Order: sequence, then C-alpha cells, then structure tokens
Amino acid sequence: MILAKHDPDVLRRAVQTALECADGVWYRYMLKRDVCGCALSGDEERAVVDGAVRTAGDMARRVTAQYGLLSPQELAETMCLNLVHTAEELRDPFLYMGHYEPDTRTITLNDNAILLVRQFIGANALDALTPSDDITRIALFHEIFHALEEEIPDIYTRSRMLERKVLGIFPYKRGLDGVSEVGAVHFSKCMAGVPYSPCIYERYLLLALDQLSIDFLAPDV
Repeated sequence: MILAKHDPDVLRRAVQTALECADGVWYRYMLKRDVCGCALSGDEERAVVDGAVRTAGDMARRVTAQYGLLSPQELAETMCLNLVHTAEELRDPFLYMGHYEPDTRTITLNDNAILLVRQFIGANALDALTPSDDITRIALFHEIFHALEEEIPDIYTRSRMLERKVLGIFPYKRGLDGVSEVGAVHFSKCMAGVPYSPCIYERYLLLALDQLSIDFLAPDV
C-alpha cells in the first residue's frame, strides 16, 4: 500500500504537539467521540476519566504482582488466550490493529495495519519519538485488558453507567463504551512502560491512509 505523503517538518511539529498532550486530553477526546448519543457534563467527564485511569493502573499493578514482568505474548499464553494474525484490507470496518473475541478468548492482530504504521514511522523518521517496536506490544496489552475485563463483570470500565431522563422526567441508565477503551489504552501504556500516549499510533494509521489531516493530529477537546 502506498503511504500518504506529508511535509516532514510540518508532520514532525504536529507529532511533537500531540506527544506533549497529557493523557487526560487524549482520554477526554476519546470519550467525546463515543458518548452513546449522550453529551457528558464536565464533572461526568472528569469522573469517568479518573475512574478508567485508576482501574487500568490498579489492573496493571495487579497483573504484574501476580505474573511478574512478562512480555505481552507471554502474558497472553499464561492467561490461556489465543493469538492469531490476519491481513484484513485496510478499510472500514477493518481499521484496527488488534481485536479481542471473548467467545473464543482470541486476540487478533491486523498485520497489515501494524506494518503500515511501522512503514509510516520509518518513512517519516519518527522512530526516535515513537519507536515502531512498541506497536505490537501496545496492541497486545490493549486487547489483554479487554480479556481481563471479561473476567470481572463489575469492573468500572464495563459497568460505568450514565444517569439520564427521558423527556426530562423518566430516569434511565445508559452505558458508555468509551470507558473501556480509555481503560485499555491506559493499561497498555502502563504495561508497555512508554512515556507517550498509545493513541498516537491510531493517528499514524489514519495519516498513512490519508484519512486524517495533520492539522487534527493532536486531540481537539
């Protein structure tokens, strides 16, 4: 696949700006993209991000204490998770680097997506900022978090509900899928020990496919 071309100086400045964004900024952006049709108040947003980050951090410490410092491949094997590779065409709905299927306890890595991001990093001399060797580790840890969520039904990242009212009168509760993704991203960052947000790799994938403007590389919240 042909990589989209970008001005190297402009790209590098945009990447630097994105990497300087705090984790909370990335996570708020993730929630704004997935609020199940329900806008979050500022207090709700802060509470959700704090809860997801705390849950992911606690899980990372728990896993490390229980299993030791394992590679994601070793951790997946220890947890009896299956790991398979695919080469899905890079178009919706296949724009992902990893996916977890709970019914079969299988993590699927999209090798085409991972390879494209690696090529993008190499072609634009971004390895010193965001090492391409981190991609697979981060993708695996991300999906391992989702596997762990399946084992803990009441975990915050799966059970957090929004309280709303129909017609402003009848109360009901609504789920928020983005909480799980925030948790998975933060868990992967903790487990991989990287200083930057793993969200940057998704942005690289979209840039490589020319589906994102450099102007919007950093999260806009």
